[in-house]
Amino acid sequence: MAYLGHSQLNPYQKCDGALPKCSNCERSTDRFSDCEYPGRGYSEIEYLERQIAELEGRIQERETSTATEQTNDSIFLHYPYLQAPTATQRQPLCAPHRIPSARRSEEVPLQLRQSLLSAFIPYANELGFILDLTEICNTIMTTPSQGTSNAGVPPVTQALIHVLFLLGSHLSTSPQITVFEPDFLSIAQGSVCHILSSSTSTVTDTSATSNYPHWKVLGAIQSHVLLAQYYFHTGRKLEGKYSVTIAIALVLGTRMHRIRSKEVIFGQGQTQMTLGRDNHINGVFLSGPETLQTQFQEEKEETQRINAFWTVLALNSRWAAVEGYGSSFPYWKPAMRIDTPWPGANLTPATRNSHTVQRFLANHQEDAHSMIALYSKACILFEQVFELTNRYERNQSSPGPSRPPTLSAPNFLNVLNNLTRLTSQLMSQLLSISSIQYSPHSNLISTQASDCSSKKRELLVIHTVTRVAIIQLYTLFGNTRCSSSDERAKTHKLKVEAANESAKMISLVDGSVTFIDSIMAILWPKIAHVLVTELCRLRERGGLQDSRLVDYQKSFDLIVQAMSRLASSSPLMSKQLRKVQGPS
Repeated sequence: MAYLGHSQLNPYQKCDGALPKCSNCERSTDRFSDCEYPGRGYSEIEYLERQIAELEGRIQERETSTATEQTNDSIFLHYPYLQAPTATQRQPLCAPHRIPSARRSEEVPLQLRQSLLSAFIPYANELGFILDLTEICNTIMTTPSQGTSNAGVPPVTQALIHVLFLLGSHLSTSPQITVFEPDFLSIAQGSVCHILSSSTSTVTDTSATSNYPHWKVLGAIQSHVLLAQYYFHTGRKLEGKYSVTIAIALVLGTRMHRIRSKEVIFGQGQTQMTLGRDNHINGVFLSGPETLQTQFQEEKEETQRINAFWTVLALNSRWAAVEGYGSSFPYWKPAMRIDTPWPGANLTPATRNSHTVQRFLANHQEDAHSMIALYSKACILFEQVFELTNRYERNQSSPGPSRPPTLSAPNFLNVLNNLTRLTSQLMSQLLSISSIQYSPHSNLISTQASDCSSKKRELLVIHTVTRVAIIQLYTLFGNTRCSSSDERAKTHKLKVEAANESAKMISLVDGSVTFIDSIMAILWPKIAHVLVTELCRLRERGGLQDSRLVDYQKSFDLIVQAMSRLASSSPLMSKQLRKVQGPS
């Protein structure tokens, strides 16, 4: 940025005052934003500084009066896998925190950083975190004064750190932490906009950035995934879709949909970009610690890229389906074909892959059963079901020779039956939520309990997505003219049973949860609608003594109770809860 007498290119080179960017900055080969000049209103940084200054003043006024007397009695939040700060670095949580006016994450007080990360960590997997969480947390918790550069660890972008702080402030149950959320949101939004052109965290050696270009891309994808989750959770769907679209552009631009593709094995430059494993391509495996370390890092990076791709696809698929807008990633088209293996699949150096999603939809057998793979499959089926529903509704709304149907009746039934078979098959492969338990003999029982709760919530979401998909398929089949009265009665019964099963699963998850995937705010009302409709039908038929009335009412109440617990922290959940409670 250039002020009069100060250019971006060289702070000691005079700015010529040209608008909107001075000539020196215009000629620069680096990527700068537009210059800023006095008298043209507040710049982005100045605006953030004003907001943060106001926050500092409010926090200072609120906490100064009690900070001194509570210092000795303060409780320190601690996550066992983070590098513990020394006694001189610890700051009491109740002490007056001051977020500096600069945008550097290391200037956030150490104890506040630790509190923010402690609030984020229990929900990291559910939010789609695919990088090395322990590595990144240790980097964030390492201050320059410690003289630690974390040699060998790729840099962490400031944007990713700010998004983590934002989610930590949002997920925290402490008012002293949540008060920072608006300011972290402003900083995160500004940072993410320039994530690929910004420098990395000064906590690590920024000179290593050029050696890890893939980390900037992965950091950018991770930042947009997390920011999208935040937007959806807070009911800002348009911004959420925007962040998802950017993440899709990044995974497609770096060809993450063609990792291990059979079609690129002969182009070394393309293959190296797609696989990120140069030593495997040539079939040469050198010995020695450095080579082994390099091989390990390449394998780790490839795994993260695979996970990043499927995480983005699943995020896009489920929201495109429920919101009814066209998918930002139509993977069923030839140009968007996916060759990337499923996350968690067994890979060898010679493994090559192709048509991953098409083979899945054609019911080819494979061995990928990781949580990310199962969720991705569930979201793909979910999107395919709603895509089929949209095509069916378009056919019904515009009959006649002037506008031919987009899907013939035989093809429609074939697709419907295939999706029903695949969805039922996936449901049978899912672990039951009650099977997830922690070991009571572990020394890290609290950590395992947290991990156990996270897996239960993840499974609950996957089970719910698949059951809402099967409910939609049964509804679609019941609406077709091809079904007989007996078939419609059978599918109606199966639909209600699926809704009832899905609601009952809520009781298997810890009731103290303060966060769950925001897609549940859309799915639970769909299940509640099926239950309410069936309750009304049974009552109208005079079956007041029907035992199903009590059973379905309990299931409906479970949904309302779960949504009520989460409504205070999620505007989206709160809005959807009002819809559910309206007709009840």
